[in-house]
Amino acid sequence: MLNSNNGTRRRAVDALFGDAPAASAPGYTVEMPHAATTVNPPPPESVAPEASEPAPPAIFSEQRAAEIPLPELAPPAQPATLPEDPRFLTLSFQIERLYEDVKTQLRDSATATNYCFELLLQARQAYESRDYASAEFFIQAADAKLKRSERSMAALSSPSVILVWLWEGLAFFGGGAIIALTYVVNLTLFGLPVATELSVLIRAMGWGIIGGVLGAVYNLPWFFQFREYDPAFTMDYFARPFKGLLVGAVLFLTSQAGILAGNLTLPGDIRLGPVFLYVIAALAGFKQEYVTEFFDNLLKTIFRVPQLPSGLKPPKPPQ
Repeated sequence: MLNSNNGTRRRAVDALFGDAPAASAPGYTVEMPHAATTVNPPPPESVAPEASEPAPPAIFSEQRAAEIPLPELAPPAQPATLPEDPRFLTLSFQIERLYEDVKTQLRDSATATNYCFELLLQARQAYESRDYASAEFFIQAADAKLKRSERSMAALSSPSVILVWLWEGLAFFGGGAIIALTYVVNLTLFGLPVATELSVLIRAMGWGIIGGVLGAVYNLPWFFQFREYDPAFTMDYFARPFKGLLVGAVLFLTSQAGILAGNLTLPGDIRLGPVFLYVIAALAGFKQEYVTEFFDNLLKTIFRVPQLPSGLKPPKPPQ
């Protein structure tokens, strides 16, 4: 059997898909895609404008605003705050209260008012500078001054002060009477004539009494004027005439020793006696504090200053 043409021979697969001729291939060519090249622009900071062209205006943004450095400013002054210690929380209110108390209680004394105002001014300045310990000190000093003023005014009409005035007047006339008694002609004591030296001693003690009275009369109005009278000194006012008497006696002894001038004689052979001694006795009775300090320093110069036992010496502050 002759073989038929291979082109017309039926295949096994033709039974499934038919024997239709194959479709002709298309007449165009498909090329493979080329790889794409990506170009990124440089950042704005690295691009420098040409010299001939002006720089573009900067675009304001929140990010660039945050990068702009701000000038350093001094921190604002913080208002003074109250201290943390509860003991000092009311210092300002105490100053205000004391101002009102001073204007009320010391309105009739300009000297005491100005004194308290100076203390309160220093207290306010210390408080503003946060020196609370000093502010508390000045506040307490002003408050203590008000209390002393109240006590001084209460003592002005007390019976003890009235007795002091009566006693000083009696001592003044007593000292004058003693001095006048020595000038009595043919003065005798227990039937014996009084010696000249005894008369000088009595006169010196009399002038010392008068000087002590003058010192008390001078100090009493001063302390009441400045509202500083202390009732604890009442006994001192009673004792001043007696201390003046003792000062006059000591000065008489110094006169007898030749330290003070003796009799004073005027031209014409007029003898006045030891007038200088009497003047010194009166002045010493007036300022008894100076006399006691003088004799204290004199005794320290003559005698050795007593040394206290080691157990009684006050401790020294640490360096």
